[in-house]
Amino acid sequence: MTVTTSFLTGISLIGSSTPALASDGQPADVGRYTYEQDREVLAAMAKWAPVNSSETVMGYPKGLERDKEGSVKAVTLEDVRDKLNPVEAIVQARNAARQYAQDAKNPAALRYSARHLSDGWPNSTPPSGYEIRRNTKDDALPSAPEMTAEQYCGMVNTNPNHWAYGQTAPCVFVGTLDEKYPVRGVSDGVTGESKLTYKVSATVWNEESVTKGWSAGGKITPKIGDGSAGGEISGEASFTYSYAVTSATKLVNTQETAVEVNVPQGKKGYLEGRANGAYYTGYIVLRDIDTNQKEHMVAIPARAYVQAPTSSSAVTWFKRLTSS
Repeated sequence: MTVTTSFLTGISLIGSSTPALASDGQPADVGRYTYEQDREVLAAMAKWAPVNSSETVMGYPKGLERDKEGSVKAVTLEDVRDKLNPVEAIVQARNAARQYAQDAKNPAALRYSARHLSDGWPNSTPPSGYEIRRNTKDDALPSAPEMTAEQYCGMVNTNPNHWAYGQTAPCVFVGTLDEKYPVRGVSDGVTGESKLTYKVSATVWNEESVTKGWSAGGKITPKIGDGSAGGEISGEASFTYSYAVTSATKLVNTQETAVEVNVPQGKKGYLEGRANGAYYTGYIVLRDIDTNQKEHMVAIPARAYVQAPTSSSAVTWFKRLTSS
């Protein structure tokens, strides 16, 4: 049985013949009490939190893979090139930016910003070629080497009296599917015959902005606790939204929910949290212009976690069993 982190409104989940719905509308029971194989977990997730084979993120993704010290891991060109050719990625990024610019539902200032990526600036010199970087940390801006791509992509005009008010730097992440539904927390295991009781929740720290800059994402903090001092396990991770996601599908915080795992004799039981999204390997594509009005088109290898576009829940909790 799959239990979401949302409050389960008094519905009995065990043995239900059809999926019950949690308060956020997501299935809370996909027909099985426990799961013993990863492929069963992945199949269950795919039914109600499907992910796309490729994704596009406007701006600099918040969900870049990071190490324990918080610095961006240096995903290399060799890591990415066989999955997605950089020239193809640049074409995809420009096409996505053009589609964004043509959608009248998007803010006018950001539509102008997207046009800069797809078509450049008026009276400027187009790039003579593409700059394909070696890894994620090889991200100095061509026009200002002291500035990183993250700093550049985060720039936004905040002067309400300026003609470019609300516009931001033209940047897009494009990637191909790498890893679906990564694990976001695992409890200690116990052998049967016994029972596990845990409380689970997920907090979403939203860093998105609708009026200033690209709508990017934030952080997810899922928690597993057994009620004892020091018994809490958390797995904070950054995430980003697909550029096609609307406010109706943005992530929400989930209330604390008690979950029990009955472990039969000869089995080992534990609780596992799976993120409702996937990692995508690709490139951050940006267009820059220097003081001589010369344009530069840059592709930087990167790997980012993107939230599943139709799920407003951050994590799904699975009751797992293995042979002891």
